[in-house]
Amino acid sequence: MPRLKFGIIPIEGGHYYRDALEEITSAEALGFDSAWMEEHHSVPDHYWPSPLPVLAGFATRTSRLMLGTDILVAPFYHPVRLAEDTALLDVMSGGRITLGIAIGYKPDEFALYGAEFEKRGARFEEQLAIMKGLWTQERLVFKGRYYTVEGRLEPKPLTKPHPPVWIGGWGELALKRAATLADNWIPGPTADLTRLVAGKKTFLENRRAAGRAEPVREWPLTRDVIIADTDRQARELAETHIMAAYRKEYAGGWRHPFIDASIATDLDRLMADRFIIGAPDQCVGQIRRFVEQYGMTHLICRLFFPRMPHAHIMRELELLSREVMPAFR
Repeated sequence: MPRLKFGIIPIEGGHYYRDALEEITSAEALGFDSAWMEEHHSVPDHYWPSPLPVLAGFATRTSRLMLGTDILVAPFYHPVRLAEDTALLDVMSGGRITLGIAIGYKPDEFALYGAEFEKRGARFEEQLAIMKGLWTQERLVFKGRYYTVEGRLEPKPLTKPHPPVWIGGWGELALKRAATLADNWIPGPTADLTRLVAGKKTFLENRRAAGRAEPVREWPLTRDVIIADTDRQARELAETHIMAAYRKEYAGGWRHPFIDASIATDLDRLMADRFIIGAPDQCVGQIRRFVEQYGMTHLICRLFFPRMPHAHIMRELELLSREVMPAFR
């Protein structure tokens, strides 16, 4: 079995940056492979609005961790600015950037930006074409339906031909775009195993249909993770922190495609084939299922939920590195 990579989403929320930095530098020292930032807007005590500046901060304090967005919401960015910022981050980090990107689904966030919710998929396709053109061509002339761009990008990214682009999302079109326009698909933490396996099958069929024969070498997967010294302690933390988030956010009107109000209040139903929660041995077993049944090669552990103490996240990093990661290496 190939070595399983482990990544983390650290503490989030605008006032916790120093805690996040401590978690990231500890994760690198403990042998983790990657660190990721999410993007949501106007959510108190949870989520960063601006993943790229945060990753720039992480880039200056790490030397080995792959740094990525999981997920950046494309409609809130001009494609030239996003291409420039990603290239500059790639240079600053020494070629360690992965751009996880998607079209977004929360109407209130589009209202905040005055961004058009309809046609965001068609705009996204133009954004990707512009970004790749700027990264790889000496000069780009692009006239699309939504964007007109002429000029060149400086500096070009270190990573050739460009930093990896992983597309998130679950719809038919998202899986087609991931297969035809991106380097990979990055599924989020909300899907259970059945849906994951079905999504992977569709993604691979779409790649074959597009004539993309090169094998997919990395199967990243984000999971909500709470590890503690005992199963009981992990479950209590899940009730207090994960369920607070799911009840307030997903059951509180977010209209997430998978997590409706009925399931968002039921920890047992949410835990089945979705979360990784428990003492180290329990977590090893749950992770192994995703490796064996989905083919996961890169586990991104989302460790922060509203009011989860920084001290416990630091403990989780130790438990994962000492008692879980060795089982997969």
